[in-house]
Amino acid sequence: MIEVREPATGALLHTLPAATEDDVRAAAAAARDPQPYWAAVPAAGRARYLRRAAQLILDDLDPLAELLAREAGIPRTEAVLAELLPSVGGLHALAEDGPRALQDRRAGRVGIRRALVVHAPAGVVGIAAAPASPWAEVVLEVGAALLAGNGVLVAPAAALAAERAKALLERAGIPPGLVQVVHGAAAARALSNACDAVAAPEPPSPQGTMLVLAGAPLARVAGGALWAAFAGAGQSPAAVGRLVALPDRAHALLDALQAGAQGLRVGDPLDPRTDVGPLRDAASAARTAELVEDAVARGARLACGGPVDVPGLAGAFFAPAILRGVPPDARVLHEPVPGPVLAVVEAGGERDAVALARQARGAVSVWCGERAHGERIARTLPAPLTWVNEHGFSAPAAPVRVARHAEVRQIASRPAELRSARRLPVDPDFARASIARSRLLHGREADRAAALGAGALPVARVLLGYAARALETSRSRSGSTGTSTRLTYSAPPWSATERTGSQDSP
Repeated sequence: MIEVREPATGALLHTLPAATEDDVRAAAAAARDPQPYWAAVPAAGRARYLRRAAQLILDDLDPLAELLAREAGIPRTEAVLAELLPSVGGLHALAEDGPRALQDRRAGRVGIRRALVVHAPAGVVGIAAAPASPWAEVVLEVGAALLAGNGVLVAPAAALAAERAKALLERAGIPPGLVQVVHGAAAARALSNACDAVAAPEPPSPQGTMLVLAGAPLARVAGGALWAAFAGAGQSPAAVGRLVALPDRAHALLDALQAGAQGLRVGDPLDPRTDVGPLRDAASAARTAELVEDAVARGARLACGGPVDVPGLAGAFFAPAILRGVPPDARVLHEPVPGPVLAVVEAGGERDAVALARQARGAVSVWCGERAHGERIARTLPAPLTWVNEHGFSAPAAPVRVARHAEVRQIASRPAELRSARRLPVDPDFARASIARSRLLHGREADRAAALGAGALPVARVLLGYAARALETSRSRSGSTGTSTRLTYSAPPWSATERTGSQDSP
């Protein structure tokens, strides 16, 4: 059994069965049953269910925020701003832009042949959710997979939030059983064997870097750094762990950062006044303290922050910590930190600061007075994700999300009435006509008149042959006595459970 406990208090919230490999295969089979019917619904039709789900999230905003506060330790206000509202906007973006991304596209035409690029569902998609975003990323990845026509198997990091998301999607009209939730580390490992495709979270990386250059407004930089470093208790992979500043900016910036960090309230995530909630567990707090102590031992100075006790709560709390004068060999600069720690590094100049940012393996943001200058610097950085004058907005566009869960295929076709050159025995006239056509379209201009003369008669014979066969086919069809067939709409098997009323009302 899996125990779900409140990070803030340690209280037991719920117990859930840990899924075995056989359980995962059974869940995948259950999702596979309705998947073909779901895939037969046009993408625009599937998008309507995502809009309904978005409305249901808005309807349940307060209870969902409380759930995330209890299960994930996210302060209620932050849960609304960083998890719930982004999921609402993201679902609407998927519903708006996703169907266009899934449309067939012409890949080109060669003569009478044409090629189409089509997007086919993968089948049943496995999603191994990361703990950094227990609601928004789960809902949006599941939404994208559903929009692409798939069934979904989720191995969540936040079990109760995932179960609530599944129930909400089914309330929105998604076929029961199409989305399955399996729990436990063994379930996450078994996804690849049970599913047709797996979307796994990226491996942990060192926290992000803020590069502060000349002209950057210090008040905006300090405010951005406090959010980027300490929101979510600094546990997101994109959270800022290192700030590189020029010497003439560092002193005033450090004063603003220290004052801001000391003003953040650490406490119960259910309290609307709380800014920083608990870490996931005691091991995360111990690891964070270890990396801070290592930096101090190597010469850094702890300006503020560290482990803290919150009266009445037994969780692992860590006040936002700011380190200054951090040496290059400090582990806090090179290893993931599972808590709210910001290491400030002073560079000798812009060239040195950019060189330090190039060493970063996580996300990077460039802060400067001129946006164009920041964009030029950003282009030189090898980071997988770079912002200019902001940090933390990393939601992929709807077409990018949908593309993760669809298989791109190509379909080539030609009219049935026309004979192909790829046949035996070879028609000499067709071969000569094809050569003449290719020389007319793609050959030297000086050779086109000769190609036209040599190919005129073969082309005429081929066209007359096509006309004769078309006439014969037309006569054959007009003489047939088949009965007409009336096409009727067959409702999907889950539609009987839907409410009556507007298609877009939840």
